[in-house]
Amino acid sequence: MTLETQNHLLIIGAGLAGYYTARKLRIQGHTGPITILGAEAHPAYDRPALSKAYLSGTVNLPDLYLDDPADPIDVHWVRSDPVIGLSTEPLGVQTRSGTFYLGDAIVLATGAEARRLGGHAIRSVEDAAALRDASLTGAQIVVIGGGFLALETAATCTARGAGSVSVISGEPLPSQRRLGQPVALALRTLHERHGVEFLGRAHARSVDPLPAGLSGHCGQRVTLTDSTVLDADVVISAVGAVPATGWLAQSGVPLDPITGAVLTDDTGFTGIPGVWAAGDCALWAAQRTGLRPVGHWQETVDQSQALATALLGGTPPPMQEPYLWSDQHDVRIQAAGMLALADEVRVLQGSIEETNLLVSYLREGTEIGILGMNRLREVTRWRKQRRIQPAALAA
Repeated sequence: MTLETQNHLLIIGAGLAGYYTARKLRIQGHTGPITILGAEAHPAYDRPALSKAYLSGTVNLPDLYLDDPADPIDVHWVRSDPVIGLSTEPLGVQTRSGTFYLGDAIVLATGAEARRLGGHAIRSVEDAAALRDASLTGAQIVVIGGGFLALETAATCTARGAGSVSVISGEPLPSQRRLGQPVALALRTLHERHGVEFLGRAHARSVDPLPAGLSGHCGQRVTLTDSTVLDADVVISAVGAVPATGWLAQSGVPLDPITGAVLTDDTGFTGIPGVWAAGDCALWAAQRTGLRPVGHWQETVDQSQALATALLGGTPPPMQEPYLWSDQHDVRIQAAGMLALADEVRVLQGSIEETNLLVSYLREGTEIGILGMNRLREVTRWRKQRRIQPAALAA
């Protein structure tokens, strides 16, 4: 079932996937009404900056808005009214306020919710604002997690004058399982150069309140699985997220039994007529095989393009090599390709000490990915060389 140009589309979720799906549909000629329903009070905004520029105070919320106020997309926004139920006959959704919206097609784009072990999380602008408004000067910070979000947040806290920053990553080197030893060692070297401490293999077991701590913060105590106890002024939890799909449990929409993500083909179609999904709430077929990453900005934008085209009955453009990036201290990390499938990691240029690595990821001797630290030119060249053209796909 495709969407006629005059049909009404409901997009559930006012984040990156929802916004870009609507934008791509308008670019491709859809003229019918589009209603975007969001749980948050804010217009659609860019989340990656929450742990960096927004948290550091160099940009404000309006700077993160995705829509251009001078040239807004033609959609009807419904804010602060979460969707709580989906109906397939008739096709539509019900919101917490009791309103039922009918649609000719529905795109599920509700994103993900932070796992909250304790302390601050950084998933929404409210999360980031609470931490941004706190004075971190001289504070003792504990960051739980070893991924890019955790490391970006640790870097921002040091830049804001924290007295100490300790990272509980659950592995000796942050992101080693994901990126390989050379990159993980370079990341640790980079952060230790800026005063960040890493606490080895132990995981955080619990986070409990303490009386008011230093610098006026309400202190917390973190207990690790090896019985180590850390007292902190501020604890930041960055231990991943889960798809925001609990409201779909009885809907008949296929959900992954482990993650709860909406299962789709590689155009975002769920198998239920008129129901599609994209972004962090969805698990596309290629993602289930490990060929694509989950939860990255560029992946979501590419999915939105493919979904919009397929929804209108066209042939989606080929999905390009996965691409991700992260800014930590004075280093931009960029990676492209199928890193998760690599069985060998080879340093091409640079050194761990100077944190300027260029790293190749190989599988059975064939290069399938690349990562660079302050290596914009090399990563850009690799991506251009690997770019898939629509004609090549048709051939």
